[in-house]
Amino acid sequence: MTTDVNQQRIVELTLLLLAAFITCATVAIAAVGDQVEITWRVAPYLAALLILWAVAHVTLRQRAPTANGILFPIAALLQGLGFALMVRIDPSLAARQTTWALIGVVGFFVVVVGIRGLHQLRIVRIPLGIAGVLLVFLPLISDSDPSDSEISLALQLGPLHVVPGELGKLLLIIFFAGWLADHRTQNTAEFWGETLRIEGDRSRFIPLLGGWLITSAVLIFQSDVGSAAVTFAVFISMWWVAVGRRTDLVLSLGAITATAVLAAVSVPELQNRLTAWIDPWSNPELGAAITRSSFALAGGGLTGTGPGAGNAEWVPGVTDHFAFVPVGEELGFFGAAAVISGYLLLAGMGLRIATKARREFDGVLAIGIAVFLGGQAWASVATTLRLLPPSAMSLPFISINGSALLTWNLALALLLKISETVPEASDQTTILPGIKLEAERQS
Repeated sequence: MTTDVNQQRIVELTLLLLAAFITCATVAIAAVGDQVEITWRVAPYLAALLILWAVAHVTLRQRAPTANGILFPIAALLQGLGFALMVRIDPSLAARQTTWALIGVVGFFVVVVGIRGLHQLRIVRIPLGIAGVLLVFLPLISDSDPSDSEISLALQLGPLHVVPGELGKLLLIIFFAGWLADHRTQNTAEFWGETLRIEGDRSRFIPLLGGWLITSAVLIFQSDVGSAAVTFAVFISMWWVAVGRRTDLVLSLGAITATAVLAAVSVPELQNRLTAWIDPWSNPELGAAITRSSFALAGGGLTGTGPGAGNAEWVPGVTDHFAFVPVGEELGFFGAAAVISGYLLLAGMGLRIATKARREFDGVLAIGIAVFLGGQAWASVATTLRLLPPSAMSLPFISINGSALLTWNLALALLLKISETVPEASDQTTILPGIKLEAERQS
């Protein structure tokens, strides 16, 4: 046990030191670039970021010693690269991002230390679900308007620029995990012949109906294809793991496809975004970011212009929705591929944690969080590469989006809590005792 604990934390510390070195080196290289305004005033904020990583590492060592040792360093490296590339574009963002990083670490600490058992979240899943729906659609009643060339789902609360929808989605993931865990238990009971087949229970359609309604509302009322795609992907992944009925899956895919087609022909704002996506030159307001990002990415080539040598600042939304542009331009194809590999590893580790979860709720929750982080990264990159219509999706841990950074830290902390191993509960899921019992009967 002690060996496993030491190994996980030693791996984490080693990777964190590597992430810190890459971050400092990137900032230093960017600072000596032409026409770059990074000065020594950024150094305290960079030091504060490294101290926050150290605090998070010590917290895991003390409170979750057996948690996965790779997840946090990957997130730290992505955040460090984001800090280096975005701050050189606008050095005034350093203070704001460091402040939100502090808030994110506080949230990380609250989850790791304050939540002793994830069953506590399952108990309050209904209030969390209601809060999630309210947060997702709160921007619709806001009077704040984004700039003409940028799409935003943010609220302007005085000096604060808050995106409540990200936290709302995480709360909905917790709600659906608690809901679908019951169906997974019923599915397991059906396998052992302890209950009737799920096909005879029409209540199985209620989660599908709920997921379809929320996804459709995001698509119709927010006209954000990327956000709707991620929401649906998260829900359908969790549902498939919990229930796994092919006929129901086909019906769900048909329903969301019909909704998308109906929205595309009847929602003017969505039509406007689709037009800008198909022909950016015909829509200067929304198309400016698309066309300019294409030129910036092409200028990066295979090896990139180098940190601080790019011109991505002329792309609208470059520090948030189009944060992948400076990554591709200054780090090149190879650097961008490495960043994408980081997201794949982050999502892959989340899925691996889900397979080793000891309880149904933990496993379904890990699936949702892994797809949430990976899907959001995919949607942001796809928007930049013009594979999706203009979207308000932020690139996890890289974008200068403070409130979203808080959500990503909370999601990461939940994954780390799920990854903990407890000697007294060696069975990975609650169905394993049943499997052992059945094996003993057959023998």
